[in-house]
Amino acid sequence: MSDRTPDERDEARTWSRLQRNVVIGAAVGITIGVVAGLIIGALAFQRTNAIVASALGGAIGIGVLGAFWGVLGSLESPDPGNEPGQTNEPLRDVPELTREEHPLRQTSDQPARDDDG
Repeated sequence: MSDRTPDERDEARTWSRLQRNVVIGAAVGITIGVVAGLIIGALAFQRTNAIVASALGGAIGIGVLGAFWGVLGSLESPDPGNEPGQTNEPLRDVPELTREEHPLRQTSDQPARDDDG
């Protein structure tokens, strides 16, 4: 059995998901960037060095973009009921975060009106 608390397990699962999505996003981005760079380089330039530089630029640019999208993808909300939380009942377990509502200023009682006229 694990000696970790549920909060530690949630944090470990979140970091695992984040790392996995960054690696997958970067790998997909690099692959797409190299292919796009080769195609654009072959169409725009006829020299080998320029084509390789275009592929390298595509790999770096789209790879960073893919890693960024991977981070954003790992920040998505999990399925309902599987949200990592700090407390089970946040309003009850952390009383200093909530308080009874009171009006900002006291208003005097309005005099009763006789509508019967």
